[in-house]
Amino acid sequence: NNEDDEQQNTTDESSSTSSSTSTAYTAETPDYCVFHSPYNKLVQKSYGRLFLMDARRRYEKSNMAVDGAEQSGEEEKKIEPSVEEEPLVEWVSKPIEETHADKGLEKMLKTVSSNSYKQRLTDSNTVSQKVGNTYTASVFLGLASLVDRVGGRGELTPGKSVMVFSYGS
Repeated sequence: NNEDDEQQNTTDESSSTSSSTSTAYTAETPDYCVFHSPYNKLVQKSYGRLFLMDARRRYEKSNMAVDGAEQSGEEEKKIEPSVEEEPLVEWVSKPIEETHADKGLEKMLKTVSSNSYKQRLTDSNTVSQKVGNTYTASVFLGLASLVDRVGGRGELTPGKSVMVFSYGS
């Protein structure tokens, strides 16, 4: 019956919407990442910036929680940064424009994101590091590199997720 079908579609849409908004998508959500890679240093910087954006989102969310507790008259709760955020505390509340050319931040982001970068991006960057900039084709070359390397090891299995990000050329 059409009414039952419509009801089922509405239920499916609302449940998928609520589940997708309840879990934050972060730099470490996907199993693998493929970035447009004119040169590898840009990929490292871009991936590191995702860590800053994740830390800023958590900082803003924790401030909203503290503000909400203050407005409701509850006792103020001090929110401690997580271990991986501690190095970024200096930058999470700065205006984003002030972080763009900050070399200290750039170095810290490379350090903070290093292990995750190796796990999620090394395989997709292998060929581009050997071949160099392929311009528009770089994201596709990265995807092919990922499929070759990870798939060749039998690790690219159903259920694994890949984030593909291209920013120009």
